[in-house]
Amino acid sequence: MAFFENGLRAKVMSTELIIEADLSKKILFEALDLVKEFEAKFSAYKEDSLLSKVNANAGIKEVSCSEEERELFAKALEMAKLSNGVFDPTIGVLTQGTYGFGKSTQKIPTKKELQKAKELVNYKDFLVNEENVYLKKKGMRLDFGGIGKGFIAEKLIEFLQSRGAKKALVNAGGEICTFGKNYNIAIKNPYTDANIAVIKTSKTPLTLSTSGDYERFIGSKENHHILDRKTASQNHYYSSVTLIKDGTDGTLLDGVATLVFNTPKEELRALAKKYNIAIIAIEEEGSLLFENFKSLDIRAIELYAL
Repeated sequence: MAFFENGLRAKVMSTELIIEADLSKKILFEALDLVKEFEAKFSAYKEDSLLSKVNANAGIKEVSCSEEERELFAKALEMAKLSNGVFDPTIGVLTQGTYGFGKSTQKIPTKKELQKAKELVNYKDFLVNEENVYLKKKGMRLDFGGIGKGFIAEKLIEFLQSRGAKKALVNAGGEICTFGKNYNIAIKNPYTDANIAVIKTSKTPLTLSTSGDYERFIGSKENHHILDRKTASQNHYYSSVTLIKDGTDGTLLDGVATLVFNTPKEELRALAKKYNIAIIAIEEEGSLLFENFKSLDIRAIELYAL
């Protein structure tokens, strides 16, 4: 962990976390503790996490949760319903099970293994009620990798505001929320260490979400971690997508990023309008696609050559 002026940088949830705010170090530490508590409860890599407990009891019994804990479960289910299952948190049987992304046992599974596991991916068998969470079939697994970082980025902004912050930026592994200051936010070139663009924000709240095939993969980017739950394999429409939305809405934007990555370019405009987002998509051959930027409250966007 490292401090810089009005902020800190730390490695949490297997990714880089940046918190910047006009607040004391003590409050920044409290914000960091919130992230660590979140990781302890919802990490798919921790055997004693609440998420792992729910997965271990799939098809056996309901798991009781506090109202605060159930919020993420409920939002993940809501996002699945809103997207008609294109985003599906029960994809853990594939991401954590057959592929094992991020584990020492990760591998490229056989078609037979994928077909068997795919039958357990169904958000309609994921139940959240006022007291409990339950997966209806044995072998099912939740994975919040496609929504968790956006959720905690949003929660951190709410926490910082409750402590009196007038300006802040939170970056949880590419899930970014800002308010109160003109920030310059770089978007990475998926092919090099350079950037392809810089978003110049206004002082009003803004949320950005970036996903790419270069972030996590097995062997090569052909086997990246953003799966299409219908095929249990990878689409290669884009190398990177960045979504931008006015307001603080990290949970939604993180979830929608999975939709965008698995949507062909002919359908991006309709998707951008449905969720009221702007999209920058970089196709595999290097072409840049832009959708729905006119209504976005930003100062400017600077583009660089790929």
